[in-house]
Amino acid sequence: MSFLEGLIGNFLFGWLNSYLYRKYLRKRNKDWIVFLAMIFITGLLLLDILIYLEIVDMTWVNALPWVNIPSIQSGKYFMWNSFLLFGLDLGITAQPGMDVFAVFLFISYIFWYYFGSKFGKFLHGYRPYQQGFYLIFRPVKKFIKDREKRMKEEDKAKSNK
Repeated sequence: MSFLEGLIGNFLFGWLNSYLYRKYLRKRNKDWIVFLAMIFITGLLLLDILIYLEIVDMTWVNALPWVNIPSIQSGKYFMWNSFLLFGLDLGITAQPGMDVFAVFLFISYIFWYYFGSKFGKFLHGYRPYQQGFYLIFRPVKKFIKDREKRMKEEDKAKSNK
C-alpha cells in the first residue's frame, strides 16, 4: 500500500474495529479491540516500511499494463505515488528530504486509526447503553422491537428478584 492508501486503510479499520467491538466484543472481552488494533497497525506499518526500504520488491507490479515503476528506488516511488495500482501515476520521485516526511507519515498511521475508531464510536455509541448516530439509518420498527424486548427482559429480571 502507498502512504495515502495506508492512511485510508487505518481509518477504515479503526471504524470497523469499533463496530466489531460494539456488535460482538463488548459483551465478551473488552481487550480484543486493543489486540486487533495492535495486529492491524503493526502489520500494515511493517509492510509499508519494508516496501519503503525496498526489502519487499514492488517491481512485480509492472506486470500491470498501466503501471511503470522504475527499477531504482522502486519502493519509494510506489509509496509516494498513491493509487498507482488504480492507474493514477503522479510521477513523484523521492528526494533526499522526503525521508523525514515519510517517518511522520508512518507515525501518523496510529493517529488515523485513532480517528477512525473515534468516528466509529460516534456512529455506534461509546457505552453499552448508547446506540450512536447509526440509528438515523436503522429502521424504526426494529428499534421499537429491540426496546420492547429489552423492557421485557428487565421486567422479568426484576420479577425474579
